[in-house]
Amino acid sequence: MFQGKVLVVDDDEFFRSVHAECLKGGGYEVVLAASGREALDVVESGEVDIVVTDLFMPDIDGQEVLERTKQHDALIDVIVVTGHGTIESAITAMKSGAVDYIRKPVNQEELLLSVARCIEQKELVRENQDLRRSLKLFEVSKTITSCLEIEKLYDLTLDAMMQEVPSCAGLCLFYNEKRDVLNVRSNRQILPESAEKIAAYFKETYDKDSFPGVKVFLIDLKDSPIKNFDSMEEINSIVVAPVRREKLIIGFLLMMSRLCKDKYDNVDIKNAAFISEQATLAFENAGKYVEAKKVAYMDSLTNLYNPKFLDVAIDRELKRSERSMSPFSVLFMDLDNFKRINDEYGHLVGSKILIEVSQLILECVREIDTVIRYGGDEYTIVLVDSDTDIASTVAERIRESIEMKVFMQDEALSVHITTSIGIASCPLHAQDKKSLLEMADKAMYHGKNKTKNSVYIASDILD
Repeated sequence: MFQGKVLVVDDDEFFRSVHAECLKGGGYEVVLAASGREALDVVESGEVDIVVTDLFMPDIDGQEVLERTKQHDALIDVIVVTGHGTIESAITAMKSGAVDYIRKPVNQEELLLSVARCIEQKELVRENQDLRRSLKLFEVSKTITSCLEIEKLYDLTLDAMMQEVPSCAGLCLFYNEKRDVLNVRSNRQILPESAEKIAAYFKETYDKDSFPGVKVFLIDLKDSPIKNFDSMEEINSIVVAPVRREKLIIGFLLMMSRLCKDKYDNVDIKNAAFISEQATLAFENAGKYVEAKKVAYMDSLTNLYNPKFLDVAIDRELKRSERSMSPFSVLFMDLDNFKRINDEYGHLVGSKILIEVSQLILECVREIDTVIRYGGDEYTIVLVDSDTDIASTVAERIRESIEMKVFMQDEALSVHITTSIGIASCPLHAQDKKSLLEMADKAMYHGKNKTKNSVYIASDILD
């Protein structure tokens, strides 16, 4: 009877050993990985039937191991094990394709039963090739449609296509918002220079509005200029699957193969068409999700993020900082004596000044940084990959820009304002969200109470 190979992933040596011994006792071949990165190397380089992974790990967590395993091979079953899970994390894991979610300390019979169920299903599928293809297609489509992050979808959809359509390389090409540039969003085994040339050639030759009802089409490269691009010499054909949003073509998935055009069978084309339809649905849902989040998290006056997004931004940077060991900083800023502006000029002028201040702040930070209107005339700025020195430079730039700006000149007014800014950095000043925000806030109020028009670092007020 087919037993299968199980990969056990856990950064805790004790749990890794306990789970391995349990599975070996059940007759399974076991491979061990002490980190998420090591696990993905095993998945991508060898035959693994089941992955049993811890959810919380320092480098690459179990959720990412799950997603990238399914991206590599949708038929690998993943069982998530955790001692700190929540209902939300369980739902996220199951939506991403996990077959089971087990809490620590693990009951050995429960683990063996979960693995045995996976093996039984795999044995049935192995005996029926058509069922295997159908199940894989179902798993692939589930992986795509459960994703709401557009940046991840580019890779997911291309990898899904390449799992189902004979190919040795692939590209995911999507139009920009104006639909006048075709960008390379995901690339598999094509030199970057060649990928850009293919995107440019494809935009010029295959117009986005030329395939109103076409789900999939094939290109013979025999006499195509693409054949002359670097790394394309051995490619003989391309399977092209358009991706749509509300009937408009927004991108193309290109699967490149050494096969000649006439060597594809109907099943390959049907599978490509099915995945293309699922991708279309996924990108529509992701687009709606982005718009909904934008409305929920945007400040209606300034078009900056609102306070609801602060938790999201800080949590994201705490995870990034833990994984990459890189610092980040938080700036709290408050406009000095802004009540006087409202009293003297009225709230309409005050609102217009807040909009101008918001634009000034955006000009002083990078696109990867997050600017939040915290409330009234208060702002919070999250600076990615920034230690205290970098944060101080940015804060001084903002402070000086506001001090030098003459506001409301379009309204024939000449309004001058200043700001006080407090800085706290992770991990130097704090390593949790609550403490980090409190320290930045205290540093800002120290400046307001002392001199105004100032920048203070959290450590300055602790000395």
